[in-house]
Amino acid sequence: MGFAPERIEAIVFDVIGTLVDEETAWARSARAVAEVAGLADAGPFGARWAELLEQRMDAVVSGDAPWRAHRQLVGEAARQAVRDVADRPGVGPSANGSGDGRELLDAVAEIAGAVDREYAAWPEVAAATAALRRTRVVAGVSNGDLDSLARVANASAISWDVVLSTGAVQTFKPDPAAYRYAIDALGLDPALTLFVASHPWDLRAAAEHGFRTAYVARPGAERPSVDDRFDLEVGDLSELAERLG
Repeated sequence: MGFAPERIEAIVFDVIGTLVDEETAWARSARAVAEVAGLADAGPFGARWAELLEQRMDAVVSGDAPWRAHRQLVGEAARQAVRDVADRPGVGPSANGSGDGRELLDAVAEIAGAVDREYAAWPEVAAATAALRRTRVVAGVSNGDLDSLARVANASAISWDVVLSTGAVQTFKPDPAAYRYAIDALGLDPALTLFVASHPWDLRAAAEHGFRTAYVARPGAERPSVDDRFDLEVGDLSELAERLG
């Protein structure tokens, strides 16, 4: 069936990266951690931090590790990343920081764990989500913790009817349970619902549950592969609102 914008009754947004600038917030947090930990360079820490967080979330999705709140995993990954980077010649702690003290690592985890509350929305998000919400149900579905999502929305005037955290079902996207949760909690008909994300992997998983899909390009985001077939591809949410009429 061809895509018919007028048939879309609800829009479900991924949040981190799609509605808010993830990369800038993480870079800022990595610099803050590097300063506190006495690391010579925030770059290696930031890369290792992201890698370890992905591994921890994947372990939860696969069932190899118990669920823990996203903020907790972010902090744990940062603590381990500091340890790992400090062992590498040339990027370890400077003379004024040991890098392995308990208090220092606790401070690292606290700084890192706050990153989910510090995202800023992309410039067009407030106006575009408000426009879309005039004619359709608008929701967010995120791996972030619910309290962080509420504060981010308040700070950036994101307009939605509800935001759901996958923490409610103790998993993370792309676990199928995350998408079933959204469908069941909101009573959605996936065929009449547009799932919007800047992550092709998220859209692929959503499509497996019958959602219509829209890719929104964001700086630094992964691009769709040649095999991806999304219903829409847009440059930002203003274009999405225009395409949906």
